[in-house]
Amino acid sequence: MTHDINIHIEADHESASTYLVSEIKYLRNKVNSKFSIGLSGGNTPKLAYSKMLESFVDFADINFWTVDERWVDGKNEFSNQKLIDSYFDKTDANILKFEYSNKSPYDDAMKYEDKLKDNIDIYDVVILGLGEDGHIASLFPGTEALENNDFLYTANEVNIKTKWRVTSTYKLLGSVRKIFVLATGTNKKNILSLVNKNETLPINILKNYSNNIEIVTDQII
Repeated sequence: MTHDINIHIEADHESASTYLVSEIKYLRNKVNSKFSIGLSGGNTPKLAYSKMLESFVDFADINFWTVDERWVDGKNEFSNQKLIDSYFDKTDANILKFEYSNKSPYDDAMKYEDKLKDNIDIYDVVILGLGEDGHIASLFPGTEALENNDFLYTANEVNIKTKWRVTSTYKLLGSVRKIFVLATGTNKKNILSLVNKNETLPINILKNYSNNIEIVTDQII
């Protein structure tokens, strides 16, 4: 049985980011073992990452993993891994970094899946963004990875900024205890109005895999 995605509304981007970090901090404090957090790229989560650095006392018990990545070198301006590292490399967190080989996106995705399996037993939290076309991670409408339920991580041909991406699949996202989707700004208002309505959108397909999804936004729908 699927459940509608919960939408939590805050006054602005800053308060939405503050709420997100406070919820993650609360969930982290409830466990006595390693805590895993999946991180996304883009501009939207940057303030939340800054607040996380300010709010968390230490990071020694945290595994950070990368939700999706453009298949580029880690020094490339489009790299999500580069963004994540810029915030958390100086902490004592265990950052599970995606490694780019310049050989095969599928092989690189498989190697990253193995890294996740070797380091994470429980996927506690993930922070996703939401594209104006309804995509989450690098699961874009009409792309091959939408149908991949065999792997946790896979390559996906998207031809947006870069030809290839590597991404968490629905199988991986569905195993996460709590999914947060941070979607702020007026440009997200139209797509947010379709949440829980257009079942073909990747964000709504996610409901088939998880009953614990919360969108955090500053838009009144």
